[in-house]
Amino acid sequence: MLELITLLAALVLCVWTPIEARKVRSGWMRKNFKGGHAEFVAKYRHQLAVMGWVGLALGILNIGLGALAANEASLVVKLVVGGLWIVGGGVSFASRRLLNAPRTA
Repeated sequence: MLELITLLAALVLCVWTPIEARKVRSGWMRKNFKGGHAEFVAKYRHQLAVMGWVGLALGILNIGLGALAANEASLVVKLVVGGLWIVGGGVSFASRRLLNAPRTA
């Protein structure tokens, strides 16, 4: 069950991060943020970097735990989840580049 939750979290990270990065590039800000858009972009860029490193770490950890798996089904699940977290970390790093493009709104 825990693997299913981490799998869904990694999928959400892979899909939602580029969508939200494009919204930020277009001028969107969270309602409760105090400050200007440039400050928000700087904070959001830092958040993406943290999520990128967390995704890479979780991916490597899951792949390492897959090597210790008791059965083949568990190995496959751990490798898939680990790979998805690594992809999610890469998507977070790539989404930082979306913020470098000029503002479109």
